[in-house]
Amino acid sequence: MRTIAVVALKGSQSKSTSTINIAACLAGQGNRVLVLDLDTQANATYVLLRGEPPRRPTISEVLTGEVEPDDAIIPTGFAGIEMIPASPDLADVNVAIAAEVGRERRLRAAMASVTRPFDVCLIDTGPTRTLLTTNVLNYAGEVLAPIVPGVFAFLGLGQLQADINLVRRFLENKTLTLSGVFLAMVERTTISRDFEAGLRETLGDLVLKTTIPRAVKFEEANARRQSIFEHDPDGTGAAAYTQLTREVMSRGHGQAKRDDAADGDPPADDGSGGAGGRGRKRRRAG
Repeated sequence: MRTIAVVALKGSQSKSTSTINIAACLAGQGNRVLVLDLDTQANATYVLLRGEPPRRPTISEVLTGEVEPDDAIIPTGFAGIEMIPASPDLADVNVAIAAEVGRERRLRAAMASVTRPFDVCLIDTGPTRTLLTTNVLNYAGEVLAPIVPGVFAFLGLGQLQADINLVRRFLENKTLTLSGVFLAMVERTTISRDFEAGLRETLGDLVLKTTIPRAVKFEEANARRQSIFEHDPDGTGAAAYTQLTREVMSRGHGQAKRDDAADGDPPADDGSGGAGGRGRKRRRAG
């Protein structure tokens, strides 16, 4: 099972919108998709459950060890997508487990017991570095980072890369990779064009070719608890997420190393900076 965390250490970077629409695209292609919502705002839960409040158990009970993940996985309103939803008390769980043994390992340990078959697991995350985010980074095989053109988002990307390196060094997830960065909410302005050019010059092929345009259709879809493929299937947004999903799924290098390492010692750091081992060192953003 590919495990892909959508992470950005700044708000309003299209994390939830991207998680929802990548999941919808994958499910539409016949994949069995599991979504974990570890964002205290629970936006992905709201859309994927079509506005219905989540019933317990949720990801909160999974993290506290009260239930097994299989018991928290529920169907969504989208064919082919199941999820472990978030509830309003997830923020309290973040505080409650801070003093507990194995606090950074709760998600990884719990998900090891999942018996349900899935092709891809997508994880939505909050906009700040928390114990919840650390749990996600210690579990996921790879990280996908959306970035909206702007200097503060760029600084957040640098912090994310540093956090990935810390997880690789000090926690169990030695094969965690930053598999790609993609531009979201891109406008046809000089500022956006200059930012994109600078980002690609700095990070090279770590930056995905596909960009997601800023479009009111995304907000309309979220408000109606729909994916962009339901709300505007022939629009530029649906086309962009189809291409992005194809590009993301073509980058599976880190996941293969993770699966190989599950039965033995983890491989040594290949010097790729956690960027999927594509043979090119990149400078850290920021």
